Amino acid sequence: MAPVILVTFAGRQERMEILTHYVRKAIDDGIIDEWHLWDFTRSPEDHEWVTREFGPVRYMSSEAHYQSKGKVSLHSPFRMDARIEHDLHLALVPIDDPENCIEVVVGGWNNQHSAIRKIKPHDLKSFDRNDIAPVWVGTTPCIISPGQPNKVRLSLDGKGVPSLYVNEALVGTWSDLPLPQGANILVRGGWGADLELTDVSAPVKRYLGNPGENMPYWRAYDYYSRRLSQFSDAIFLKCDDDIVYADISKLSGFIEFRRNNPQYFVVSANVLNNGVCAYWQQAAGTLPDTLGEFERPPGGFGGTLWQSPERAEQLHDFFLAKNDKRLPLPSPVIDWQERQSINFISWLGKDLVYMAMPKGDDEYAFTVGLPTFLNRPTAIYEDFVVSHLSFGPQERGLNVERLISAYGDLMRTQLAA
Repeated sequence: MAPVILVTFAGRQERMEILTHYVRKAIDDGIIDEWHLWDFTRSPEDHEWVTREFGPVRYMSSEAHYQSKGKVSLHSPFRMDARIEHDLHLALVPIDDPENCIEVVVGGWNNQHSAIRKIKPHDLKSFDRNDIAPVWVGTTPCIISPGQPNKVRLSLDGKGVPSLYVNEALVGTWSDLPLPQGANILVRGGWGADLELTDVSAPVKRYLGNPGENMPYWRAYDYYSRRLSQFSDAIFLKCDDDIVYADISKLSGFIEFRRNNPQYFVVSANVLNNGVCAYWQQAAGTLPDTLGEFERPPGGFGGTLWQSPERAEQLHDFFLAKNDKRLPLPSPVIDWQERQSINFISWLGKDLVYMAMPKGDDEYAFTVGLPTFLNRPTAIYEDFVVSHLSFGPQERGLNVERLISAYGDLMRTQLAA
């Protein structure tokens, strides 16, 4: 059966913790096979939370800083498989002397040389090495292979002397840099080289973008589209990090509908606090007139709900007060030809062939550009309901803490049932 992969662009801790419980339940129930967390965080605190909370790193963009990968000891070598084109960086943090780290650069200088520097812990968060001269440089022509995962092995002899092998070739042995108590190992790419750790197969994986990059989402689509043969049979789900309710009992039906209806380019869940969905929910009589009119957003974008914290809060309160969390639409499936917000959508892995997107508006590409070009509409699937906390313009007055608390209570009740 085709794997089901959920992609989330992480992440704001206060908004994402509720989603985490729903997704882990779906993984435990065998509905979702993998959760790919793309770390596009904007604050150090959120980055630290994502690092602590979620699985091992699978992929790092070239400007991502060091991440923990494992350990080496006298009795246990360090091994990893890494896909990279050049400039593989290993940081060795000695157990008995963590203030004096060793940095090994493999395949630097156009994949012709390798080097070792002695660095301090604060250097792990910087790429600046102008004032740090190498203590060793070796000629290692073409040591890194771009065509396959590179097999890396670091071992210590009985005195703690390290030896490093890449693809069974000896990079070097350094008797003057012993690690008698072993070391923690951190890794990164650099100098334009992204790093993929191909030996990471955990169901929850982290993918790191370049810190602080504006509109970074294209990196995820670029990653998957370049690995079409690996992901062509998968079914992809993508959800915002502030999905605060999901009817997990109906998620399998949503996935099966996606699987069996390839005529749609993307399929959207039935989303609370989504302008297009709200229009159809009210057209079906699900949202009462007392909440005001939810107009058809012009071209599927913007509208009064999108920009109003007051209307969003009233809508959330209405939903939270409902015993029945269904949100009927005029029909079980709504065909849609205009733009819509992609708060929770699904696409087929085979369509990655069209997703080598440049940096830009992924929402427009998914719901207008590609569907128009391919003559394949999008759809809204009635039976799978999720709640989306907020759009940017709604942030100015929304009582986020109160709503998160209420949705947290709802989540605990739903998952305990």
